[in-house]
Amino acid sequence: MNTTIGKGITIKGSIQAEEAVTIAGTVNGDVIATNFEVVVESGAHVDGAVTARAITVRGNSKGRLIAREIVRVFRSAAVRADIAAPRLALEEGAMFNGSVAPARVEAAIIVGAYRRKTEPEAVTTIA
Repeated sequence: MNTTIGKGITIKGSIQAEEAVTIAGTVNGDVIATNFEVVVESGAHVDGAVTARAITVRGNSKGRLIAREIVRVFRSAAVRADIAAPRLALEEGAMFNGSVAPARVEAAIIVGAYRRKTEPEAVTTIA
């Protein structure tokens, strides 16, 4: 299964997903799909941390990107983020401003989970 946040949709709050997520609209909050892929499509905006098995960014992302496997940033992307992933694929022409910590993936996931538990906010669960 795959959930798609359409172009005309804006979500304010965190998303907790137990399936792959494709974002074509706007998310102002964290996206957590730890065992699945998250795709930020061209023209989409995410302002918050994204935690997933794999992350593909074609649009705009501002915040932490934490992936168990890989983060892919395409030429249409504008990313301002700290990345924690064992692999990073940065396509020529992509805009990236941030840092990369390939060895700190598990620590970043633990810290992200702790922050979610201590910060009250709206959470949308997708299952």
